[in-house]
Parts: sequence; C-alpha cells; structure tokens
Amino acid sequence: MFDLGDLLLVFILTLPLIHWYQSQPIRDAALKAAQSHCDSLDLQLLDNCVYQRRLWFKRDRSGYLRLWRAYMFEFSATGQERYRGQVSTLGRQVLAVNLPAYRIDDLH
Repeated sequence: MFDLGDLLLVFILTLPLIHWYQSQPIRDAALKAAQSHCDSLDLQLLDNCVYQRRLWFKRDRSGYLRLWRAYMFEFSATGQERYRGQVSTLGRQVLAVNLPAYRIDDLH
C-alpha cells in the first residue's frame, strides 16, 4: 500500500504538470494580446510565440491573491531588428502589453 511519503512524492511530481495544464489558456490569451497589439501598431510578431519569464503572487482589485505572469515576445518594425516586448497577466486576465522604444522605417 501507499504510505504518506509516497503520496507526497506523487503530489510533488504532478504539481508542475497541473500548473502547465492550467496555464495554457493564459499563455494563449497572452499570445493573442501580443499579436493584436503588434497588428494595431503595424509591427511583426516574430516566431509567433510568447514565453513565460516571471511568475509571482499579487492581489487583484478585490484583494484576492492571484498568479501574476510576465510573458515575453519578440517583434520587429522594420524586419531588420528584433525587440522584446512583454505581456502581463493577473489570474486569467491580460493586464498590459508593454513595448520598448523601437526604430521606425522612414518612408521618405
């Protein structure tokens, strides 16, 4: 039969899998937000992906403790350079898309 140590080991080993499974819809929302933001500014989202860079606990407006995630992505304005942007989420909600200063091609 299983003892408490075996059950604890199974729990510890399945925790990352549960986290990964539950974070997939949030990652998809971050990717959609990054793509939408890039499209609105006529930028190119490179590699069509986002990756989680940070994970932390923060409180939402109601005071509940939620997971705050920062997803990074790369974009280009000219096709020559790569810049790194960030999508912040709190719980299942996208909070913001932040971009650094980037070069714009002069059309003249």
